[in-house]
Parts: sequence; C-alpha cells; structure tokens
Amino acid sequence: MSRKRILAGGIAQESHSFNPVLTNRARFNIRSGAAAIASARGTNSLLGGILDAAERAGAEVVVPTLFRAQSGGPVEDAVFAEMRDMMCDAAKRGDFDAIVLPLHGGMLTPTLHDPEGALMASLRAITGPDLPMTVAFDLHAHVTPQILETCDLLAGYLTNPHGDQGDTGRRACRAVLDILDGRLRPVLSAVHVPMLTLGHDRTDEEPLMGLHARARAAVESGLAYDVSIFNAQQFLDVPGLGNWVLAYGNGPDAKRDALALELAQALWDQRRALIGTYPSLEECLDRAERGTERPLILGDQGDRVAGGGPGDSTYVLRALLARPGLPPSVVPLTEPEAVQACHKAGKGARVTLEVGGRYSTVAPPVTVTGEILGLGTEAQVTYDGPADAGYTAKLGAYAVLGVGKLRILLTDQPYSYLDPDYFRAMGVDPAEMGVVVTRSGYHFTLNFAATGECITVDTPGMTSYRVQELPFTVARPFFPLDEPDFKPALARLGRP
Repeated sequence: MSRKRILAGGIAQESHSFNPVLTNRARFNIRSGAAAIASARGTNSLLGGILDAAERAGAEVVVPTLFRAQSGGPVEDAVFAEMRDMMCDAAKRGDFDAIVLPLHGGMLTPTLHDPEGALMASLRAITGPDLPMTVAFDLHAHVTPQILETCDLLAGYLTNPHGDQGDTGRRACRAVLDILDGRLRPVLSAVHVPMLTLGHDRTDEEPLMGLHARARAAVESGLAYDVSIFNAQQFLDVPGLGNWVLAYGNGPDAKRDALALELAQALWDQRRALIGTYPSLEECLDRAERGTERPLILGDQGDRVAGGGPGDSTYVLRALLARPGLPPSVVPLTEPEAVQACHKAGKGARVTLEVGGRYSTVAPPVTVTGEILGLGTEAQVTYDGPADAGYTAKLGAYAVLGVGKLRILLTDQPYSYLDPDYFRAMGVDPAEMGVVVTRSGYHFTLNFAATGECITVDTPGMTSYRVQELPFTVARPFFPLDEPDFKPALARLGRP
C-alpha cells in the first residue's frame, strides 16, 4: 500500500473589525516546507497535532507554507493572496490523498469576511469534490455555511482558555484518515445560535463546562463522531455572527440531530450567564501595594491584542505611574516611534517620550521620562505552555524603559504576551515583578499559572466586552445587543 500524502498549511490570525490598523506581512511568522514541519513537530499546536496523527499512521504531510500572526486588524489582501497562491500551486503540483488545514477561523481581510472559506473553496476547485478535506479551528472561529459546505469535517478547540491545540489537530487528521480508510462518511448536524459569549465562557467553569461534558459523553458513547461548540470572536462585524454547534457522525441520525438542538438551546438559555464581570484595576493595584505572596498577572481586557486590539492603550500605564508605592511592575505598549527614538538614543540614555493612545482612544498619550535599560532588533519567544507549548515566535524591535520601579516594554509590533517568555525575551523576568500586565483577557492564565495569580481586569477599550459601545451594523441582530426570536433549527449543511 502506498504512503498517503496530506496537504497541510494555510494562515492563522484572529481579526478585529474595528481595529483600523491592518495586519501586514511583517506581523506574520511565516514558515514553509521542512522548516514549517520541524518547528511544529512535538509542539502543542494545530500543525503539531496533525503531524503527530499523520506520522503515527505512516502518512506524509506536505506544508507549502503556514502564516501565523497575533490577533489584530484585518489582514492585508495581498498577504492572504500570497498564502492562498502558495497553497493552490502546491495542490496543483502534488498528488495528494487528503487536505488537513490548521487555521484559526476568525480572520478578515478588507474585501473578505470569510477568507478561510475562500481558501478552502479555492483548494476544492483544484482537487474536485471527492478529495477528503478536514479543518481545525480555534473555538472562537466565525463559522460560515461556505466553510461547512466545503470541508468534510470541522474540528474546534474544546477548551477555553485554549490548551488542546495539538489534540484538535489530531482530531482533524484522524478524521481525514478515517474517511480515507472508509471508517467515516461524515454527516453534519449543525445549529446556529445568534448570540455572543462575553467573558464568562471558560470551559473549565459553568455553564460551558456542563455543555462540553454532554458533548464529550456523546462522542465517548458513539452517538457522535466529533462535536464542537464554537463561541465566535466577539468583534467581527460580519454576516451570520454567532455561536455554532456542530455534531458529526456516520450517516443521518435523529439522535445526533437532537443532541445538536439540545446543546444549542442550552447555550441560548444560558446566554445571560455567559456575560462576565471583573474586578476593577484600582482594587487589584490596592492589593499589590499591600503586598502579595505571588506576582499579580493582570489581563488588560480593554486592549487585548489576543482579542485584536492595537496594544497601545495607556489606561493601565497611567494607573501604574500614579502609584509610586507599587512593587516592581511591567507593562507592554505598542509604540514603534518610541522604539526608534530609544534605539537612536542608545542603551543607558535618559529620554522623555510621548507614548501610546494613538489607536486606543480611551486614554490619551502619556509623557514619560526614564532610562533605556534594554534594546533589541529582534528576539525569539519559545512558549512555556501548556498552551502552544514549544511554539516559537520572533519579535521585532523593542526597548525597555525604566521609570522608577516600572518597566515599560516598547515594541514596534503588538503582542499578546500570552506566555512568560515574551517578557524574558526582552530581558524582564515576570517572576521577579509584583505586577505584570498582559495584553490578553484570560488566555494568558494557562501559561502564567506557575508564575503568579492571574486576574482579568475590567478596563475600557476596543476589546472590552462592553459590545454595546462598538458600532456593529452588519452582524446584527444578535444577543446581547438584540433579543432575536430564537428557536433552534438544524441548518442542513455540510458535504453531500
């Protein structure tokens, strides 16, 4: 029997419709061919999981390219086109048995509200309707009918914060291998729910924990082959925004249909409970001033680069500067002009800079005076994990500015700081700080759990869960901005 060949790769980025800063090519870590495979093998990433499942089955994986970037504004059309053409050229040249795509599912470009669906459709036009294609998505993907009608199976993360990237890649790859071996002829039971989850949507807490337990039991009992519950990225102004329940199995099954309908109804019934509340920044800083046994790791909810924000809000910075009694603290800020000024002045120089507040308008720019403690033109981050453990990413130019006991990390690109190694890569050990600010809501909590006490803080801004403050037009109606008349109904989608 000949060795099966699987085409993998693509693009992964989560977009924010209201962030005016387009995500350009420089924001992406781009790896192709053997380099992409070597960097992913053994990591807790989607591609790492795909490689693991394929190699266990004796299959070969070919990766023409994989573009991966932090969340941000929509991706430039030219960047998407470059990746799409590389994937399509490989599909035309190669003799592939199947396709497995490690994507995100929440990306936009200025002209496309469903670029992942467009990529899949382009590949399907080359391969024809019969080649098996499965896809792995983030739990916060924007699922569309085009996606469901183009791929044979869509697998989503089952954890939030996300710790099962590798397992999700394995699920997608095992599904395509089962299709090739005739063990799976997937039929989809799908239900769309016109609502957003807003902060109280961890899968290790109720109410989502119970829903995922029901889905897992259905898979373990054989009622379904795979079940995913998608809670959409909350800042996409796109048609059909909302949650999805997907249950796949072999052939039509009324019991599996009933499962999808029940899970969707349960989501809707819990819609108000899925809106979270958070402590104020002031009360967290009060605690820090009194002294804590471990560092306080704060998630700046209002300017989450992990949620697509620009990372230049000065709201937290201002509060830190106003409290000289705080222990040593560190806060990151996207500020390319300040980085250039620091590099020009040199390490050890004392400078006065105006920073932040260019795109995040909830707080104005701040003038700071301090000593340049560190400089670099690039750095490498290797994730401690468990989320994306072993994944490596390159940082661009940066400067570390010391203002008393405060360290301000100035970077020429926005970063989410989901892992402690972001700070260490720029010469700051978060374990030695009293307060550490991340540009994340709660995804940072997995990788920082060993470092300190993780707290999501109620801060204003572009990525705050106060969605009523954002100018949604295309995506409506959806809860909580609206109260649609909802009754769960099967959307008969998926491959024929």
